[in-house]
Amino acid sequence: MYELLLWAAAAVAVAGLLYALDGSRDVFHPLVLIAPMLGFLYAWMPSRLLAADGLDRFFNPDQLLFVQRINVLGVLAFVIACLSVGARVSRPAPPLALPPEAAHRLTMGAYLVGAIGLGCWLITIVNVGGFVHAFSASYSGGWDDSGYVRDGSLLMLVGVLLAVTSLGAGGARLLNLGAIALYGLPWSAQALLMARRGPTFAIIVIVAMGWYLPRRRRPPILATAGLGLLLGYGVLFLVTNRSSIYLGSNFDVKTDVTDIVETPDTGNEYIYGAGSILSAVERDHYFWMRRYLAQILVRPIPSAIWPTKYADFGVPELLTNAGTGEGFADALGWVGAAGSAPGVVADLWVELWWLAIPAIAFLGWAYGSLWRRAVTRGGPWTSQYAIFAALSIYLVMQTMEAVIFRSLLLSIPSWLVWRWAERATPALPARRRVHAEEEEVLHA
Repeated sequence: MYELLLWAAAAVAVAGLLYALDGSRDVFHPLVLIAPMLGFLYAWMPSRLLAADGLDRFFNPDQLLFVQRINVLGVLAFVIACLSVGARVSRPAPPLALPPEAAHRLTMGAYLVGAIGLGCWLITIVNVGGFVHAFSASYSGGWDDSGYVRDGSLLMLVGVLLAVTSLGAGGARLLNLGAIALYGLPWSAQALLMARRGPTFAIIVIVAMGWYLPRRRRPPILATAGLGLLLGYGVLFLVTNRSSIYLGSNFDVKTDVTDIVETPDTGNEYIYGAGSILSAVERDHYFWMRRYLAQILVRPIPSAIWPTKYADFGVPELLTNAGTGEGFADALGWVGAAGSAPGVVADLWVELWWLAIPAIAFLGWAYGSLWRRAVTRGGPWTSQYAIFAALSIYLVMQTMEAVIFRSLLLSIPSWLVWRWAERATPALPARRRVHAEEEEVLHA
């Protein structure tokens, strides 16, 4: 029965991907990005662990069946909800062609936002003694006591995205290429030298979507499939060789990345996620949105001002694995590895119990709706969708905690710059509204 549930998760993911691709003819549809990750986490990874007899030491058969039923329902909910907004688009937005002043403002916004991100990144590098010191040990990087400074480097992604978009819309070539290099190279160096899968995935998605979405063009399907497989392998390669990738290393790396999937340890995403679900059930303990609200209401307040903020808010667990690893020892007899993440279904389960299923359906609907706005309205919606697509790896493989603050930090500056640019072309929003209304009439 458990094996059938694994096949069910794989079938739902594959069917959702094929249906979305057949209907939209868009290789940037959210299910083209997210369905393979869902299939990997909830079908391929546990099947490899099962084949290696790696699950029996952690769970009994009844526990595995219970967890996998929840996983299948989660995958099914996300796929159906994402497709519910419609995969076919009869009248897409025209290619983005900004007047010179609007394109210039978009470029200047890219420089401004990106400069803040670069400044934050440089502060963290200087604090540890410079670039060489920052990356001369595995998974190291810069540091600052202020979370604002540490997270501020994310704004380099917004700088790259806006510059790529402006370039594709007819903006100044040299200025935009300069911004892409100025902010893209430090981010890429950091991502690769720290062997971080999320930042590496994010910069690739940001550049690709920032270029293609506004121009109403798409890369060929076969080329995209090949590059997608290469990106997936690259992500696993980085994780597998994290201890060997740094300045001064002999780069004795492994090309076989199957160990990261097949090794049955307490840090494995599937094993840790299953443990999170079972521990919450055994203890009958759920957070009921307190962890997520803490990300919005409490996290922005500096710890120097309010050092006990999470404890006072009622979620001291957030300081360890985002609150997903509580009670393992008592409930399961083993402890989840520090720094582990459970994946989206388990993270929502820990928060909302069975309401996790409608919650993940809402996420699927949100991704589908955002994609639809990007392809029918264009403009700032293309940047918003590119940002959330870049964060999809955090959504599926880590926790909502990893998505919430990143989405706010990236999407708000992007939206503000777009609004500033559009004020130079007051007719653009009106044209998009008319176009969107026509689209709704056609689908009514």
